[in-house]
Amino acid sequence: MSLVVAIKDKDRIVLGADKQASTGGTKDHTNTKIWKLEELPGAIIGSVGSARASQIIQYSQVIDKNLITDNIDTTFVVRVLAPTLANGLRSNGIVVDHADGSKCDMMPNAFIFAYKNKAWTIWHDLSVSEIENYFAIGSGSDVARGALFATPENNPFDRIVTCIEAAAESTLYVDNDIDLLATNSYKDDLKDMAIALGLPVPKPKKPRTKKVVEEKTEDVNLIHSYFIIDIWSVETTEETKRYLLQYCNETRNLIRKEFFGM
Repeated sequence: MSLVVAIKDKDRIVLGADKQASTGGTKDHTNTKIWKLEELPGAIIGSVGSARASQIIQYSQVIDKNLITDNIDTTFVVRVLAPTLANGLRSNGIVVDHADGSKCDMMPNAFIFAYKNKAWTIWHDLSVSEIENYFAIGSGSDVARGALFATPENNPFDRIVTCIEAAAESTLYVDNDIDLLATNSYKDDLKDMAIALGLPVPKPKKPRTKKVVEEKTEDVNLIHSYFIIDIWSVETTEETKRYLLQYCNETRNLIRKEFFGM
């Protein structure tokens, strides 16, 4: 099983998921459960359940671009996306059977579909519900929703990490190796993600002042001039001197680019 979490954050949806996959008595921590939908920029899908079923949806391009309309709403998710997911699984060898003899298809997975500032859950029976403020599906989802309820003022990335870590404490099928994605990026996202995950905060590069650039340019040009003087003081053919001069110019440009960023 897995845990996928979605939060509404202003004009976007922020998602997170743990990375654990369990098979029998073993587990690994490299499973991707949320991913961007190539066929629809600004969309993200998260999946819990069968790792194989998730991989089919992620890598097999089962969603036809021609089915995507300009109006991505609940009607689209109910009438187009949910049946497309079920058919994609079925056509790739995943059993999508009927529940208890009824005529209702049952997928092995449940999904969260996020687009821009809206998100929906697609349940095993293909029923759809729009997410209001936040939601979680999968193992430990009750604990995760409780943690989300208790942290409304926190940064969305911090809320997601906190709720997944809380779920990991209560179930064997969730761990605290976490992926984070958002349907739209903000300026401080990398810093906020790093803080939430307990990683070193990336330091912004200091802009070079005009004075520093001018001083370094002067130094490089002075060295370049010395090279040229040495070249023309050597007794050799004109062709060799032209070759050395070209090499000298290329070396100067390389030094300026690689070491001084000019």
